[in-house]
Amino acid sequence: MKTRFLFALVVLGFFPGREGCLLQAADNLELRSGDRIVLLGNTLIERAQIYGYLEAILVSGNPGLDLTFRNLGWSGDNVFGHSRAVFDAAPKGFGKLRKQVADAKPTVLVIGYGSNAAYAGEAGLPAFIAGYTRLLDAVSETGARIVLLSPVRLEKKKPPLPDPAAQNRNLAIYTAAISKIAAERKLLFIDLFSKLQARNSREQLTGNGIHLNKLGYLRAGQLIATSLGAGLGPVELAIDAGKPSLVSAANARVEGVERKGGGVIFKLQRTSLPSFSGEGGIQEVLRVQGLRSGRYALRVDGAEVLQADANEWKAGVRIAGGPDFERIEKIRKLAVEKNFFYFHRYRPANWPYIYGFRRHEQGNNAVEIPLFDPLIKEKEAAIAALRSPVARTYELARVKGGAK
Repeated sequence: MKTRFLFALVVLGFFPGREGCLLQAADNLELRSGDRIVLLGNTLIERAQIYGYLEAILVSGNPGLDLTFRNLGWSGDNVFGHSRAVFDAAPKGFGKLRKQVADAKPTVLVIGYGSNAAYAGEAGLPAFIAGYTRLLDAVSETGARIVLLSPVRLEKKKPPLPDPAAQNRNLAIYTAAISKIAAERKLLFIDLFSKLQARNSREQLTGNGIHLNKLGYLRAGQLIATSLGAGLGPVELAIDAGKPSLVSAANARVEGVERKGGGVIFKLQRTSLPSFSGEGGIQEVLRVQGLRSGRYALRVDGAEVLQADANEWKAGVRIAGGPDFERIEKIRKLAVEKNFFYFHRYRPANWPYIYGFRRHEQGNNAVEIPLFDPLIKEKEAAIAALRSPVARTYELARVKGGAK
């Protein structure tokens, strides 16, 4: 089973001396059952594993595809792999990066670099482009379909933190450089720098102006997942309780609409699980007309989710809770647990003693590292068992004493 997606993005270039140059990056990206999606990059990528949003959204948005994920992020890393050298000379880090990618067996490789390099400004751009080109040449040997992410925009915070305007100009330059690389190689490019921004003055997507917080990773995960083809359409229902009948349903199948008492009952099965609507994500709406005046409780599989009066139900009530929302949150937590095991599988804390310059002392303990594998598979199996939505019983029941 497979689905095909076409994504094209036009980015305004900001290269020195080439202002106003239009660059186009486009790729026909195909997600297939059995894909191994590997994330490679610096702090932006490494910290994604402690939130798990991208994985949860992609898994639940493609319930018919058997997708697995590996996070190879390394804080402070660059396109040369210097941070991965650990106690070796910095240039040796690139060889370790290549091996880590090969060992992860990617079929889709999502790469996020540039945030650190941008501090070098325009002067550092040629070295960054050369290093990125070498990196892509190396990882292309895996045969994986490659996706390039831009760095994220720095967020302005209150003093004494500095105004990030100057550094954001550097990040714009590096974003344009990455988009140009993507265009030249016909790779999918996802512009987080331009698209990932707060929706209002109260919203904060970072904790310190640099690193994304929980909401920031939710929004980034939704942007990336949308570009990779996750089915993120919200459920929108309209029910006529007076007839009773289904008026319309988007992204869900509805059956058996019946009157029950003063309310209505029906079966609903989503096309895919919801995308964390209760946390600022995509909202879901239920409209019910034909109710007598009064207050009504929405129950899903017998558990009350919320209450609203008849006029509110007629106008449309946003749904942000219930067993399907609990299900997607459970998938996210399982992804975080799996990421914890994988992190210690490929990057054990006592690496110098197991694989490095002191392996002559405790290298025999390397036989224990594969013991993480069944733990990882156990979490992946649990995720797979939850990724497909099931039929739910929705009931709108009149609240006792709720008549006006």
